[in-house]
Amino acid sequence: MRFSPLRKVCVGVVAATTALGLAACGASNPGDEGSSGAKKSGSAITVTDVTGRQVTFDSRPEKILLAEGRGLFATSILNKENPTEHIVAIGSDMHSAAPTFEEKLSKADKKYSDLPTVGNISKGDVTVENLLAHKPDVTVLSLDHKKAAEESGLLDKMDQAGLKYVFSDFRQKPLENTTKTMSLYGQLLGKEDKAKEFNDFYSGKVKDVTDRANKAKDKPKTLVWRAAGMKDCCGTVKNSNLGDLVNAAGGKNIGDDLLDTESGDLTAEKVLAEQPEQIIATGGAWAKDPEKPEVLPHVELGYTAKPDVSEKTLKGLLATPGFSSLKAPKEGKLHAVYHQFYDSPFNVFALEQFAEWLHPELFQDLDAEKDFADFHKRWLPFEYSGTFFTSTKS
Repeated sequence: MRFSPLRKVCVGVVAATTALGLAACGASNPGDEGSSGAKKSGSAITVTDVTGRQVTFDSRPEKILLAEGRGLFATSILNKENPTEHIVAIGSDMHSAAPTFEEKLSKADKKYSDLPTVGNISKGDVTVENLLAHKPDVTVLSLDHKKAAEESGLLDKMDQAGLKYVFSDFRQKPLENTTKTMSLYGQLLGKEDKAKEFNDFYSGKVKDVTDRANKAKDKPKTLVWRAAGMKDCCGTVKNSNLGDLVNAAGGKNIGDDLLDTESGDLTAEKVLAEQPEQIIATGGAWAKDPEKPEVLPHVELGYTAKPDVSEKTLKGLLATPGFSSLKAPKEGKLHAVYHQFYDSPFNVFALEQFAEWLHPELFQDLDAEKDFADFHKRWLPFEYSGTFFTSTKS
């Protein structure tokens, strides 16, 4: 990936941009909490982001900056033929977080490799000057960026510079905000019809799973083990992302009762005391040497992962001190899913797979792996490959 050099932006340009843009920066307005619908007046459009902020544009944005590079998950769905159309720069997260998706996308869309990166807002290395250098009509931030951008003063500086921005979210409240976010992207990209088509598809799948899961007689205690093996046991989540999906699929995410914050760690001793009935780890293509994935403790999953390697690296997690006393792995109830399901519109396939694992008797007809493969044929600019789900055998 190429990194453009930062350009110095003179005070006069900032002042001029401020004068032109402040009026439409997007005042806080709860609006319709259930809608991201664009209101049109002539060629002007007004969109509502996932926080309820309304932002007005004189015309549809031509230059869009994705502060989180993984926003390309959404643009790849809505604009299969040209995923990077209108994108002028992206956050630096894609390369480290989703390298095999990046590899597939760069082959499908040759322009991707030329996209400049702006850093990572959560790490505090993004400046207003850097953003202004790309002259975006709008910057799409994730809801995860909001607190860091507020505390660092970045949002205030963006407001002062007249930079318009909206918030998206696939991670914090996936079942509430995935369709809102896809509608928002559809409006910004001029792909409203495609966004509606996706949202109908998504909502139908969610309803099918939740309707059936609600009939379950029990809710298995489930540990979501975030980025398993990458650090001491055990990172997990509370009332968010994959934990929400576990609950929707008919399980009981134990992190909801054990954590004080949205994400945190449980000790191995605590996990042993809880004896979760199901354990779902997340994994990715994180090994420095793809030919030796077992060198780095993690579950190898993604577009280049081989099924046998995924299963082997999942079993490697059992070397965690004390885990030999857990019942779930011995019963074939240790599983893993691709980590990026937690922060993408692909999360519905994790929901399906969770339902299969938690209540096989209710979901014998579901096949999340096949559904995800079929999804690529219909929606994405490249073919399905790799491994995204794996389990130990009892």
